[in-house]
Amino acid sequence: MLNNFIYKRVIGGMALLAALLVNLPIIILNLEHLHNWQIALIDVTVQVFCCFVLGISVVGVLMEKTPYIWINRFKMLVIFGLLVGYCFMLAGLNSLFLPVRMGMISSIIMRGAVVIAMMYLWSKNLIEAERKNALLLENQQLKHDNVLFQLNALKNQLNPHFLFNSLNTLSWLINQDTAKSQEYLQKLSQVLRYSLSMQEQQLVSLKDELILVENYVFLLQMRFGNNLHINISPIEPTPYQILPLSIQLLIENAIKHNVVSSSKPLQIDISFEEEHIVVSNKISPKLHAEGTGIGLANLDNRYKLMTGKSISIQKGTLFTVRLPLIKQL
Repeated sequence: MLNNFIYKRVIGGMALLAALLVNLPIIILNLEHLHNWQIALIDVTVQVFCCFVLGISVVGVLMEKTPYIWINRFKMLVIFGLLVGYCFMLAGLNSLFLPVRMGMISSIIMRGAVVIAMMYLWSKNLIEAERKNALLLENQQLKHDNVLFQLNALKNQLNPHFLFNSLNTLSWLINQDTAKSQEYLQKLSQVLRYSLSMQEQQLVSLKDELILVENYVFLLQMRFGNNLHINISPIEPTPYQILPLSIQLLIENAIKHNVVSSSKPLQIDISFEEEHIVVSNKISPKLHAEGTGIGLANLDNRYKLMTGKSISIQKGTLFTVRLPLIKQL
């Protein structure tokens, strides 16, 4: 959007140009009064000033820059009132210096109407320019957030803690169950491959995302055993898309902030409800594990930018997050 300083300069320039253009014939006609140049100068100045004030006022109404809601609701009526006020003001000021004739009244009305028409056309172009500028800024913000997300996703998947825990589990499995270790290694490679391949994707099919979730859940349950229960209800993924790695982020968030132990097993439920993916878990907070909320805030911002929708977060006995799904075109 145009900042306030630039806006005032642009509007002031538009109004002054319109005032000069519509009063050019009056300026030429006042050449006959050059023998009394003081009267001619005052008359021209009054004409231009009144048109300038009318122009600024009209643009303020058209672009909804006034603080009064009722003015924005009754624009045409307000603009007509401005025209009437302009006519009375200019006629009254003119009468102080020159006799007012009927031809002068019609000229005042005509010039006021021309000023309004010019300011309407110019303000329409200015509104369109502001709209395009806002879209450009939104696209830039989207690109910026996507880059941040790509970096965060890589860090989440390839950070030392993730790899350390995964390799520890794999090492234990190799000694205990060779067949199971092969399956674990396959699932781990699929999760890492998916994470890397999705870095440049803005939306992915829900089917692909659920395959990732199943592989990721397998890795987690091999690590936590019976201390972690993740239930995925039957979901029909065919017509939907979702932001990549969004369900995985919610699973990570639940494990990060809640106790996962034999005395307090953590249960996470994933289900489909009214074109939303719902992820919920019982709240059993870890000591000294207060979160910043940055992960969920980032996910919400991405949803707003990509779909115009927000995620829903409810906190009670359960911590529940609802992710909007996007229908494939």
